[in-house]
Amino acid sequence: MQALRPQGTAIDLAFYQGGADRLRLGEEFHHNGLNLRCAQINRVPRGMAFAWDKRRLAAETVKLLAARGDEIKAQLITHVVPIEDGPVFLGHLIAQRPEFLQIVFKVAD
Repeated sequence: MQALRPQGTAIDLAFYQGGADRLRLGEEFHHNGLNLRCAQINRVPRGMAFAWDKRRLAAETVKLLAARGDEIKAQLITHVVPIEDGPVFLGHLIAQRPEFLQIVFKVAD
């Protein structure tokens, strides 16, 4: 949360089977008005269920990524960082405040 600018958003695509005990939503989160969005695993966003079911959402997402995935990546993702380099990279974000739009932490195949 320290790496975000005021009113920034962190998007968490992980699933914490054992909980997230070490997630600290204290000073940075509240004082800087941060947003935390989590993945909607196997779920249609509320308010869209009248027009979308799970099958349609999944099919359209795959279709979009197949057609425009490289373009989306080039325009939206400014950094791809190996997950093992994550702690050092986050320290750099906090200390140096470089410009970024979206950071993806890559897990090896």
